[in-house]
Formats: sequence, structure tokens, C-alpha cells
Amino acid sequence: MAFVTASWDPLESAFYRLVHRKLYPLAFEICRYLRIPEYQGVSRVLKHWACCKVQRKEEADDVIAKAISLKLGETAGISYSDIAAKAYESGRTELAIKLLEFEPRSGEQVPLLLKMKRSQLALSKAIESGDTDLVYTVVSYLKNEMNRGDFFMTLRNQPVALSLYRQFCKHQEQETLKDLFNQDDDHQELGNFYVRASYQEGKLETRISLLQSAVDEYYKAKNEFSAKATEEEIRLLRFQRRVEEEKGERVLGCSLHDTLHCLLTLGLHKQAEQLYKDFRVPDKRYWWLKLTALAEKEDWEELEKFAKSKKSPIGYLPFVEVCVKHQNKYEAKKYVSRVTPEQKVKAHLAAGDLEGAAEAAVERRSESEIGLVLARCSSTTDHAVVERLTRARATAAKK
Repeated sequence: MAFVTASWDPLESAFYRLVHRKLYPLAFEICRYLRIPEYQGVSRVLKHWACCKVQRKEEADDVIAKAISLKLGETAGISYSDIAAKAYESGRTELAIKLLEFEPRSGEQVPLLLKMKRSQLALSKAIESGDTDLVYTVVSYLKNEMNRGDFFMTLRNQPVALSLYRQFCKHQEQETLKDLFNQDDDHQELGNFYVRASYQEGKLETRISLLQSAVDEYYKAKNEFSAKATEEEIRLLRFQRRVEEEKGERVLGCSLHDTLHCLLTLGLHKQAEQLYKDFRVPDKRYWWLKLTALAEKEDWEELEKFAKSKKSPIGYLPFVEVCVKHQNKYEAKKYVSRVTPEQKVKAHLAAGDLEGAAEAAVERRSESEIGLVLARCSSTTDHAVVERLTRARATAAKK
């Protein structure tokens, strides 16, 4: 090995001379003799041979490509893209494309294909690679090289590239995204586009105009649900603007639920009632909203009036519970008498009326309810109440 190391420089020089003179068998012998690593020796010889091979005009593309593939195989350190580039420089574009088929790295294939103006093939290779950055690179190149119509048509034929480009446009080029949807007559996505754009608009009239465009597109897409929902959003915005103009309260842009809650909390019951009727808010939903809003502002008088306005669609136990939640058992007791028999025990217990709960449990002869009341009794509870409950439970247990 000492001899080999000492003799490396002259032998290396001889090695390179042999390669450039195309004396490849001798060059291989030197590689083996010096034990040069494959990627430094044999690979260089084979690459030089292949680059010379692609310049032979008298041989057909298929013949050369097959010969190179059989000779090189998967030899370490050889890039088929480098050999393909040499073929392209020699004016043999089709041969270069055939050689690129043997290149396993898409990142090496795509740049040369773009250079050769084979953009469609470059895009296909990029998509096959699964490398989104590579796809974006090709798409950006196509966008700069093609006119707008051809560019969109190319993307339409490549769903993966189109999807990725749409994602890019959503964040970077909103107007281009709209053009893409127009090109495809995609009325559903155009409707979605106008809705998203409306939320980014500060001026109300412009926002409403965008929403109206969305409505038109949804109807073209035969999506009546989305069209009606967007029309209701427009109506809500106009209602909110009137409230702001007339009452000076900021509700613009709130949801229907939040708008109702805000109006009720502010005491604008007339406006809340109008909104409830205009938008056909379900009775139960509206009663829950008004109940919680009035309790939050501790407007107990208005809450009592509301409870008496008509029969509650949510019952009266929620009135008891919301009063207790806001630390007002006095008000809670006002609604206990209106609770259904099945909820009487629970209502009395919530209001802190143990005797009333005991009476209701005994009257209903419910073993579980009697047990519930007994569990709430303490040492300070009237002994007579406890005895009555105990007897009632024993009687209920026998049945």
C-alpha cells in the first residue's frame, strides 16, 4: 500500500489521460489496481463513456439509451441527468428525455425538462415525486412562460397541481383564485370565494355586495341552502346597521345568537322581539336566550313579566335554576309552584326549601325522590320531617 500511495499522482495522471483517450478498459484496470472507490474511479470512467456515447449521431436514440442503461445500471456516483444534459447540448432532445427516465431523483429530472421546454412532462414528474415544493416550482415556471388561458388549461388537466395552486392562491393571490373558478364555471367555489372575501371587507355596502354575488353563484350552483343562508346574513347585517343607527349600540357583524343576546342584555326588547320573529328563531332557543340575558343583568321584574307572558316552552325549572345561579333564591321560589310535578322536588331543593321538597316527594310517593331529600337532611333538620320521609320511603318500598 505504501507503493500505491507514493505512486498515486503519476498513476492518477495516467488514469485521466486514458479516460480522455477513451481507453476505458485500461482505465478500469488502473481503478482496480489502485482500489479506487467506485464513485471516484469506475463511475467517472462510465460517465465519460456515456457522455461520449450520446454524441454519436449514427446510433438511434433507443439503442444508445438502452446501452447506457445496461452498462451503468445503478452504479454509485453517476447522475443520469448529467448525461441527459450532455445529450441535450448535442442536440439530441429525445435521447435526453429517454435517459431522464433512468434518473431516480425527480429533483434532477425536472430542471432539465423545463430547460428543454418540456413543461408538461416536467409537471407530471413533479407530481409523481410527491414533492409539493417541486410542483410549485414547475407551476411558477409555467405561469411565467404561458399565457393565462393556456396556463389554466394545463392546470385543469392536472388535478393535483390545480389543487396545490388553489391552496397557494388562497393565501397569496385571491383574484387569481377567482379567475380559476370562473374558468371552470365552478359556481359553488365562486360563492364560497365571495363569502370569504366579504369577511375581509370593512365597508358594509361592499360587504353586502360581495354576499349578494355569493347568493347569485349559489343559485347557479343549485345550492339553495347556502343561497338562503347568505340572504339571511345580508338581512341580519342590514338589521344590525339600523340598530346601530337608531340606538348607537355596536352589534354589526355579530351572529344572530349574539345579536339577540346583546339586544336583550341592553334592554332593547322590542328590537329583540322583531329579530326573533323575522328570523323565525325557535321558541325554546329564544326563551333560553331571554331568560339568561335578563338574569345576567338581574332584571328580575322583567323576568317575572316574561314568565307570565305566555306558557314557557322550556318549562319553569330553568327559571328556578337561573335565579339560584345568580344568588337569588327569593326570586327562584316564585317559579317553584309553576314547575311540573315531576320536577317539583328538584325545584324545591334548588330553591333551598327542604320542607317543600319533602312534601312534594311524599305526595309523589317516589322512593328515589324521598331518598334524594333525605340525603340533603342534616342534624338541624326538623325531626318530624325526617320521620315523615322515613315512613314514606318504607311505604313506597313495599309497593
